[in-house]
Amino acid sequence: MWKILLVEDEPFVRRSIRSSIPWEEHGFMIAGEASHGKEALALIEELMPDIILSDIIMPYMDGIELLKEVRKNGSEAIFIMLTCANEFEYARMALEYGASSYILKLSMNDDQLIQALNKAKLQLMQQTKRQRQSRQDSLQADLPLLWKSMLGKELSGDEERRLSDFRTAEQQYGQLVLLSALSGWRSLDAAWLRERVPVTGGQEVVCSYSDMGQTTFFVWGGLPLPARFGLHEGFPIHGSPETRRNDGPVVCRTVSRERTVEEEWLHNLEMLDSAYYGGEDGGIPNGPRDMLTIQREKAGFAAVPWELEREIIRAFEDGSLAECRQKLADIWGYMRDMRMHMVLVKETAERFDKIFSRISQKAALRTEDIRHAVSHQAVQTALLANMEQYARGRGRSAYPETDHPEINKIIRYVRGNYDQDISLQAMAAYVNMAENYLSVLFKKKTGDTFINYLQQIRVSEAKFYLEQTELPVALIGERAGFANPSYFFKVFKRWTGLTPSEFRAEHKNQERP
Repeated sequence: MWKILLVEDEPFVRRSIRSSIPWEEHGFMIAGEASHGKEALALIEELMPDIILSDIIMPYMDGIELLKEVRKNGSEAIFIMLTCANEFEYARMALEYGASSYILKLSMNDDQLIQALNKAKLQLMQQTKRQRQSRQDSLQADLPLLWKSMLGKELSGDEERRLSDFRTAEQQYGQLVLLSALSGWRSLDAAWLRERVPVTGGQEVVCSYSDMGQTTFFVWGGLPLPARFGLHEGFPIHGSPETRRNDGPVVCRTVSRERTVEEEWLHNLEMLDSAYYGGEDGGIPNGPRDMLTIQREKAGFAAVPWELEREIIRAFEDGSLAECRQKLADIWGYMRDMRMHMVLVKETAERFDKIFSRISQKAALRTEDIRHAVSHQAVQTALLANMEQYARGRGRSAYPETDHPEINKIIRYVRGNYDQDISLQAMAAYVNMAENYLSVLFKKKTGDTFINYLQQIRVSEAKFYLEQTELPVALIGERAGFANPSYFFKVFKRWTGLTPSEFRAEHKNQERP
């Protein structure tokens, strides 16, 4: 029912208009009346009418001034102006300022009034549609930030502010239902959703986010569903049996306002993990975890243990593909046992892919098969296929050679063990040389001191991880061989002029050649 405010200084005219047509039969109601513009302004703030049916010439504040003030205050109420025969110039001005139409009071009849109201109704419907689309576009634009927050990734100050605005905005739309599907390569859209679930008739706000082989729909105010649905349990999917068989695993839940959207979304994905790992129930949590736990776990298992990852890197550097395959199989077994989220598994696989590309000095291959895989084994298979491509024609890695075999031996050791505690004294013992003699010889053969050479290798490795991963900065420093974060920051800034965080921000989303 569209609300109307009637603004007219002559009481008998207001009575005449109020009794002229059956308002509710046409979808309208007279919400209030005012005798001039100033009185109307106060009522507009209180009643928030959709349509203002206003005389033009009134005391205190006329209809033109009222229209200007209403627009200045941000209201998009539709104005229908009432005018006399000698007020056409005022009527023209009203149209210029955005009035929908005007009616001559002396000749006004029911048909003219209904025609003007129907025109206003159409404008209101289009206005409502635009507003809903604008709100939907705004919510849709911020879903990637919600995804990052859910996975415990670092947000910039601007991203934090946008996410805060998202939380405020989305709660205005009442009930929120999350529906997550293990979509793989399929493109799921709102039409797919409406074919399978009982929406309420077009008044809902629907957004979706697809990444890492999953698609999640966010539906505000449109799905009258029970509070919880388990994987394949009680979810009212419509369509033919064949359609339901092909849909794959689907999880749906009504968001509890006692928890964050991230917690509820994460729990949906955890339930999809069951299907990703082959339908086993082990390791699937009974309820959503608090964000403090999520953040803590993210810092701890953003990747597989570095000891295991390092073994794969060294095997690939040495050209030992059989060993590399076996180590990858071991890691995939570890991730299965730990029930790592499929998203984290795929991030790990993509990180390995980038490392293989860098070591082989070949252009990075496409990783869509990794991202869209719907099973743990399929991710491993896709990574192995890329690894084989990177390994073709490589043999053993070529280290920069000098004309001195002992210096070459040290270089090979440093490149393979840069993450360990390495000193010139230890290297002197390694090649059975005096420390002072080795220091002079190393600089003569390589053009740099041993400490500088080691630091440059470590900084180079740190730069790669900062550019290509979202691992915590402190963890990257540890993996690159720096004893502690403060020493890492000091050395890194010495060689790059930037702190690790500044370097990451500057090179974000840039692919290393």
